[in-house]
Amino acid sequence: MHVLLLPAALLTGYVLLRLLGFLGSALRGQRRPVPEGADYLVVLGAALVGCEPGPALTARLDAALTRLAAEEAAGYAPLVLVTGGKGRHEDCTEAAAMARYLIARGVPPERVRREERAVNTVENLRFAADLMAAERPGYRCTVITSGFHTARSALAARRAGAPAHVLAADPLLAHGPYALLREAVGTALTRPRVHMAAVLLAAGALLLTL
Repeated sequence: MHVLLLPAALLTGYVLLRLLGFLGSALRGQRRPVPEGADYLVVLGAALVGCEPGPALTARLDAALTRLAAEEAAGYAPLVLVTGGKGRHEDCTEAAAMARYLIARGVPPERVRREERAVNTVENLRFAADLMAAERPGYRCTVITSGFHTARSALAARRAGAPAHVLAADPLLAHGPYALLREAVGTALTRPRVHMAAVLLAAGALLLTL
C-alpha cells in the first residue's frame, strides 16, 4: 500500500492547492472595487421558486437595484441585462422573472434587456456579450452575481470577451459552505486539461514507485 502514498499525496496536495486558489480568487473578487460608468448591469440567473426568484436570485436583483441607483447618482444610465433560460422545474424563464421583479420595483421597462436562452454560466456570459456588442459596440459592463459565484463568472466573462467587472451581491458564505464547495468544483471543471495533467503526474509517480 505504501506505493500509493506518493501519488495520493500529490493528488491531495493538488486538490488543496486548487481549493485555496479558488478561495483566494473569490476573496479578491469580494474586495476588488468596481468602478462606476458601466453601459450594462448584467444580472446572472439563478434558481426560481415556480416563477419567483429564489434567495440567491433575490439577492442578486436587490444588489442590481442598489448598483443602478449608485450609477444614476453618479450621472450614468446603464441598461440592466437579465440572463437566464427556463430550468427543468421552473415555470418561466429566469430572465422573465428577473425583469418582472425589477420593473415592479421601479426600473423602467425600456431600460431592461432579456437574454432567455442561457442554461449555465458560460452561456449567460457568451449570449449576454453577443447582445451587448450588437447593441452598444465598445460597451463596458458590471456583472452581478452571488459572492460564491464571482470567480467562475469572471473567468466566463474573460472567455466570452466581455470587458466586465464582477460585483458580489452578498458575502462568500451567504448561502452556506455547500454552495461554496460546489462552486469550487464547478470552477475546477472549467479547466479539464490542467486537471488531467495533475492526474497524469500522479500516475507517473505511481509508475516510478512500482
